[in-house]
Amino acid sequence: MALKTLEIWLEKYWLGELSQVEEMQFKSELKANKNKLEGELLQMAEWFESQEELKQNLTLGEDFDDQVMNKIHSKSKSKDQWNWMKIAASVLVAFALGFFAWWMPLQQERRELAQQEEKAYLEAKATLELMASMMNHSRKHLSSLEMINTAQEKVKNTFQPERKQNKEKGDS
Repeated sequence: MALKTLEIWLEKYWLGELSQVEEMQFKSELKANKNKLEGELLQMAEWFESQEELKQNLTLGEDFDDQVMNKIHSKSKSKDQWNWMKIAASVLVAFALGFFAWWMPLQQERRELAQQEEKAYLEAKATLELMASMMNHSRKHLSSLEMINTAQEKVKNTFQPERKQNKEKGDS
């Protein structure tokens, strides 16, 4: 086959436009004409040849399956060791949620009670202040009464000696 055709196939190979059949033909032509090729075509022929050799020489040892299974089991054991931690974390989260579900209403009740106590205190304070102002207001009236009382005492003292005399005259 002409080198020109091989070069066209090489270009199609790199572009990924070769069908499977064309690729097989391309590889077989490169292998058949290896001593006539040069440059990139020769490199491709050697590369395909080395790939075939690797495929033929690639064998797995008899203990390959056992090694793979041991690796799988060792990895699954390490995952099993973390499972108890996941369960413990889940239990911890559940307890924490339960605690907060119990604790938050208590805190709300305490806040409401504190607010009620504050309201009661403020009402009692307002009542006492009202009473104090009323007492202070009535104290002003007491000073007037005291003046009246003082005046009465003066009047009594002034007229009392006469009463005594009148009583003494009336008794005799």
